[in-house]
Amino acid sequence: MKANLKMSAKLFPKQKRDKIDTVQSRTSFDRNENVLMDAFLAWTGLDSFRRMCDRNEMYTFADQWNDKVLDPRTCKYITERQHILNQGNIPLQNNRLRGIVRSVSGVFQSTQTEPVCVSRDRDKQSKGEMMSATIQYVYQLNKLWGLDAACFTNFLVTGIGMFRSTFGWRKGKMDVWTDLINHKRIFFDNHMEDPRHWDCHLIGEIHDVGLYDVMAQFADGSPEKAEEIRRIYSSCDRDRTIARVENLVKDARRFQNFFIPDDETRCRVIEIWKQESKERLLVHDKLTGEFYKAEVEEQRHLNSENEKRMAEQAAQGIESENMKLIDFQWFIDNYWYYYFMSPQGDILKEGETPFWHESHPYSFKIYPFFNSKVYPFVGDFIDQQRYINRLITLQDFVTRSTAKGVLAIHQDSIPDGMTAKDFADEWAVFNGVIVYKGKTGVPMPQQIVSNSAQLGLTDMLSIQLKLLEDISGVQGALQGQAPKSGTPASLYMQQTQNSTTSLTELFEAFRELREERDNKNLKLIQQYYTEPRYININGNNARPETMLYEPNTVRNSEFDLSITESTSTPAYRLVMNDFLMQLFSAQQITLEELLQNGAFPFSDKLLQAINSRKQEAEAAQEAMMNGGQTPSMQQQLVPEDIQQQITQNTNPLVQQMLAGNNVA
Repeated sequence: MKANLKMSAKLFPKQKRDKIDTVQSRTSFDRNENVLMDAFLAWTGLDSFRRMCDRNEMYTFADQWNDKVLDPRTCKYITERQHILNQGNIPLQNNRLRGIVRSVSGVFQSTQTEPVCVSRDRDKQSKGEMMSATIQYVYQLNKLWGLDAACFTNFLVTGIGMFRSTFGWRKGKMDVWTDLINHKRIFFDNHMEDPRHWDCHLIGEIHDVGLYDVMAQFADGSPEKAEEIRRIYSSCDRDRTIARVENLVKDARRFQNFFIPDDETRCRVIEIWKQESKERLLVHDKLTGEFYKAEVEEQRHLNSENEKRMAEQAAQGIESENMKLIDFQWFIDNYWYYYFMSPQGDILKEGETPFWHESHPYSFKIYPFFNSKVYPFVGDFIDQQRYINRLITLQDFVTRSTAKGVLAIHQDSIPDGMTAKDFADEWAVFNGVIVYKGKTGVPMPQQIVSNSAQLGLTDMLSIQLKLLEDISGVQGALQGQAPKSGTPASLYMQQTQNSTTSLTELFEAFRELREERDNKNLKLIQQYYTEPRYININGNNARPETMLYEPNTVRNSEFDLSITESTSTPAYRLVMNDFLMQLFSAQQITLEELLQNGAFPFSDKLLQAINSRKQEAEAAQEAMMNGGQTPSMQQQLVPEDIQQQITQNTNPLVQQMLAGNNVA
């Protein structure tokens, strides 16, 4: 009995499976409130973090009496500065945190480092040298050494450092650009637990830009899209570009809002990068050896290609198990997807990540990231700074409240015709004379000078200063303070080394951030540098053949990048040149090897001259072997008729030279 397929399909219809794709299909400038809400929740989750960063910033750079306390008289919260002023005292502060941050940042900058690429194919290490020179070119283009120093200071104060690496048009050229991101403008996933941050699924930042900048970036050459953007940001004041706010001395972004820009002249653009999911095919082409991803809709094309290959290879007598076919399997692909949105949820631009590194353009590091929380370096010793300020203010109050040169006189001691003020003025005058008649039982005038009360404030202040050094790990030797009398030089160097050792973990965390950023810059170079370009780095001793970037040579190569101590410092170049000169004096290396590996300002010009001379010598040798004339002998011979005409008026020496040429 045969089954009735039509009847079976009618009575038992198959349920259509929903296609797995978290990205909704939309047209231009549609709204997506769900993604915008995810970004807003991530932003809101960092409110406490931003308040902590504001407090650390105030203690490091500005007012250290800005914490709020309860005023018992009004039952309202006021700043500690106002509370001290209400008591008639003067709030004093001695900022020790700024010196500590400056010292640690100075240690970081004193050890200049640079990225070095190592090719995984050791036989082609010249590729690694070429990429190292190109990465260092990007460093110089973006002034990354200075940008790293600024980011490191922010890293100490807030506990987070972030860069953004992109490729685009800027300063009249298309190139790789790296920017430092303000911690007040970022938001990211609040489910992260990995200290490497590999489990981040959402990240982004808020931009405040001009209306015409938004139109230029997202109109895509369409006047209709430009007008739509103008409609979306119709509330922006297009006639003014500068808002009236205090600059450089006031934080206008302290109370920043996710949806509202800092001022009415700017347009708020929200950049969101989110991991989306979609069902795809993982494809392995055994004929070419390629691995790649394909859409599910391409399965029919892959099957037809396999059928075609099976027929062709069977005709060639290839066994079925040895055929080079296309293998594929279904899987859920997690990929990065970007959105540029308005505060109302309008999508200005969206799409899958265009970068070869298949990730977002941000590189960030949170340190220390313990139990999904951050504990910035500066926050560890704020309490010691507060106590130091309190002791100084208390010492000032005690000093001001003690008697200092108070004149005590009995009323009967004032001579007739003088007031107490006249007596006090005459007492304070240099060489002053006061004539009065002493009376029995009346004490003589005396001046009272009282020392400050010994409350142990000096000892307590010394203890807090010592605790500040112990907790921060920044000893006096690291700050460059002069050692005490009798301190051995070896002990002073050991103290400096111990302070540096206690900060190693901090430097290592920031090095990981730089490596992540440089790896993304490396991928951007491989992706977007499509034309050969000459890479010349000042102070670099790279070989001439590695100064020309050849995109076809390194486009599909894999490199291991690491941050090492820079070889471009004057001290390193001096040692290197001295060592090479010793080898050259011992005739262990040639002059060309000396110039190629040394860091001499005249190396390139001298190498060109040597190579040119070698080429001439080789050409002369080849000409002699072929029986021809050498380049030095290639002169125009003087014909006999012309020689006879000039012989009469020619110097005898010139005649001999002409005769010699004719003989030759």
